[in-house]
Amino acid sequence: MTRQIRLLTKLSLYGMFGFNEFRHTRDGKKKLRFCLMGALWVLLILMLAGYVGLTSYGLTSIGMGYFVPAVLGMLVSLVTFFFTMTKAGPMLFDQKSYEKQVALPVEAKSIIVSRFLSMYLTDMMLGLVVMLPGMAVYGVAERPGLTFYLYGFFVILFLPLLPLTAASVVGALIAGIAGRWKRGNLASILLTMIFVCVVLVGSMSLGRLDESQLGAMMEEMALQLERQIGRLYPPAIWISEAMVSGKAAWLLLFLGVSLGCFLIFLEILGRFYGRVCQMLSAREARGNYRMERLQAKSVMRSLVEREWRRYFASSVYVVNTLTGELMMVLLAVGVALAGREAVDRLLGLPGAVDRTLPVLLGAMPVIMPLTACSLSMEGKSWWMTQTLPVSRRELIWSKVTLQLIVALPFYLVSEAALLVALRPGLPEAVCLLAVPAAYILFGARAGIAVNEKFPVFDWDSEVKVVKQGASAFVMVVIGLVSAAVPIIALFVLEGMAVFVYGATVGALLLLTWLLDLGGKKPCPPYRLD
Repeated sequence: MTRQIRLLTKLSLYGMFGFNEFRHTRDGKKKLRFCLMGALWVLLILMLAGYVGLTSYGLTSIGMGYFVPAVLGMLVSLVTFFFTMTKAGPMLFDQKSYEKQVALPVEAKSIIVSRFLSMYLTDMMLGLVVMLPGMAVYGVAERPGLTFYLYGFFVILFLPLLPLTAASVVGALIAGIAGRWKRGNLASILLTMIFVCVVLVGSMSLGRLDESQLGAMMEEMALQLERQIGRLYPPAIWISEAMVSGKAAWLLLFLGVSLGCFLIFLEILGRFYGRVCQMLSAREARGNYRMERLQAKSVMRSLVEREWRRYFASSVYVVNTLTGELMMVLLAVGVALAGREAVDRLLGLPGAVDRTLPVLLGAMPVIMPLTACSLSMEGKSWWMTQTLPVSRRELIWSKVTLQLIVALPFYLVSEAALLVALRPGLPEAVCLLAVPAAYILFGARAGIAVNEKFPVFDWDSEVKVVKQGASAFVMVVIGLVSAAVPIIALFVLEGMAVFVYGATVGALLLLTWLLDLGGKKPCPPYRLD
């Protein structure tokens, strides 16, 4: 059984990261693409490690280094829970791949364990990237004993288990509930988005300190942070007590709860796994189709409606590509409720909201637009799309139009909340409206351009396209860079915010136009090999 688990896990990881294709392909362009993706991964890891290191240094510099392990542990758990919840259904309970593997001379339990192990290993890599820089900064600043590093090693190994188990349960429940409804995909999307909102709002509540608390003594702030973390995620406090205070009992409690919950869930799932996969993949078939009146529509409208149906047919696709728009609304509502002065005091940067808010609002949808994987979502039916009597420009702008339609409600809600709450002057209001709009348009067109360079058509699961595709990671970098450049300029060129906003809008529109210059060319002959 151990050999079966090892081989199945190896195959899963090789397929997930494309190692087999890189090793055996003779296409130089594909190998170059993999090398570029590797460099991009390294860049993202360094950026994340730098952010974690700065956060840990900030906590230690204000005398709150005791909470570094707790904050980092909670961060890893929340991110692991969020990403695992959205992929647990299609990855863990995939009926099609299960039927292929169960026909092989392997035990059903080996298939289950290998799928969990694949997700565990990827989540543990995230834990390493987050925990190691924080532990290094804390070690240099506080110089703890050997038990800190010894206990930290066990914490990193077991940290993904509890959120992985909880996310698998939630993902299965969402898929099961949605599967019983008439509009299963819509139900799954709504349930997942509600849960994502709860997670985001809950994590943001850690920074919700009023003015009297900000002016209180450092010890009171430490106690307030401890209460907030303990209320949101108690195992984070166990991690802190074990690593910082060297209390073995807290470490054993954390390890016991994490491993115990995982093993119990694994044992229960092993008994009913085949039945669960069948139940989650079951759909009610209705035979009441009736031919109704046919309608003739324009080419663009037909293409947009086609994209609309494909988009909402995948809950994984919708949830992951709506996260940026959802964060835009949460940011706008949070600033509107708290006020710009409170947010400035919390950040310790006077005028930070006025300077960065339009850019931050616009950059969030750029990080993961739906167009970044809209070509890849065509899958092996892409050749059929190429046979349609439509131009490449029409195909591209049907996908861009869908992105604009989907982002429009979130944009309007965000702008309405900020305009009513902040009551900016005419120049500030124009900038607040124009900058996010330009970002959304640029992100929609840039997503298509990136996906043309990094298409993935030979996928078996939508997770491979939405979460593991090269286009998604490239758009993350583009979104971060497009936000960082104007923000730096806003702080360097004080008193010239309107000029910087105007230059940002002009640059984004120019880049969108340049990307669209090739729109009249014929569709490139993408291959499926």
